Order: sequence, then structure tokens, then C-alpha cells
Amino acid sequence: MKIYSQNSDLQNMTNYQLAENTRADIIGELDAIIQYERHISQSNNQIVNRTLTDIVNEEKLHVGQLFGLLFYLDPTSQTQFEKGLNEFLKDKTE
Repeated sequence: MKIYSQNSDLQNMTNYQLAENTRADIIGELDAIIQYERHISQSNNQIVNRTLTDIVNEEKLHVGQLFGLLFYLDPTSQTQFEKGLNEFLKDKTE
């Protein structure tokens, strides 16, 4: 994967490329959540657990922001996401 470090690279990226990068960012945030939650489950230290729980909540906020960005860049992703969520909600109530 190419790392885009120059502003000119970012300005020339297509929405498809930006959406692809955003998906990778979502994966990174989810991986971080898993890691922090694993650390919490392995610790009995209240200060550590409180701090990591706060960080986990921030990461979850980031996931939401990134999904908003993804849906902006790729509206089809939002449509499919909403269909999947609706299917889950329908199945859950049956």
C-alpha cells in the first residue's frame, strides 16, 4: 500500500482511492479497539482500565466519523450498510 505523505498526492486521489484508504483506517481503529479491550481484560489496575476505556470510546467515535466519511465518498457503501442493518433489525425482532 502506498503511503500518501505529500499534499499533492492527496489532492490527486480519486474518491475510490480515498474510500479505500478510509476503509483501511476503519480497520486500524477496530484493531486498536480490540487491542485496548484485550489489555483491559488482562489488567486489574483501575487507573489503567479507566484510561484505556476512555481511549476505546474515542476510537469508537473515530470509527463513526470514518464511516461518515466513507459514506460521503462512496454512497453505495451507505446504502448497503443500511440494508444490512435493516436485515439484522428485522431478523432480531422475529
